[in-house]
Amino acid sequence: MSVYSNVQIKDAIEKGKIVFHPYQESHIAGSSVDVTLGHYFYKQEYQEEAKVYNPFDEVDVARYFKGPLEAMPHKEWCEKYGYQLFENIPEDHPIIVLRPGERILAHTHEFIGIKAPGTSTMQARSTWGRNGVAVCLDAGWGDPGYINRWTMEIYNMNQHESVVLPVGERIAQLVFYETGEVDQEYKQLSGKYQTSTSDRLEDIVSN
Repeated sequence: MSVYSNVQIKDAIEKGKIVFHPYQESHIAGSSVDVTLGHYFYKQEYQEEAKVYNPFDEVDVARYFKGPLEAMPHKEWCEKYGYQLFENIPEDHPIIVLRPGERILAHTHEFIGIKAPGTSTMQARSTWGRNGVAVCLDAGWGDPGYINRWTMEIYNMNQHESVVLPVGERIAQLVFYETGEVDQEYKQLSGKYQTSTSDRLEDIVSN
């Protein structure tokens, strides 16, 4: 299973095999594509009386995850929580702040993926890893034909420091692989996270 180089990625985008929307050539690295943080997220709603979480119960899932929540403008967040403005972040720029040990479900701004035969994986950019932020620790594998915004598990591994995540910041990267033939693409096999069965970008975005 070979990894796509930047030349192969650009060629696959031009031919429609890889979807990367909105397209930013500067986000294509040597063998990966950087993706950015979107506006919306879910966070765990802690309830002291709840000792066991049942992920097979829709009611309990709704209790466990609070959202969707929207990133808040920097100045508004600081005024709400009693902080001075953070350096080098515009006051009107939307941000998400993760408390120590907090984990959220966020999404990429980009619609991205590869048509079969081919697959992809997501991982944090090393800069964020060095700052104690993990992305997709155990859920970073994409299926052949999955093209959409990606859900990202984002986890603040710092024990004592909150971390500011500006919306639009490059936070993760996708690596693309060539695979053997598959008998069905993602949307036929499962489609759990891709509501459109069309290959047209316009249809995927509208859903």
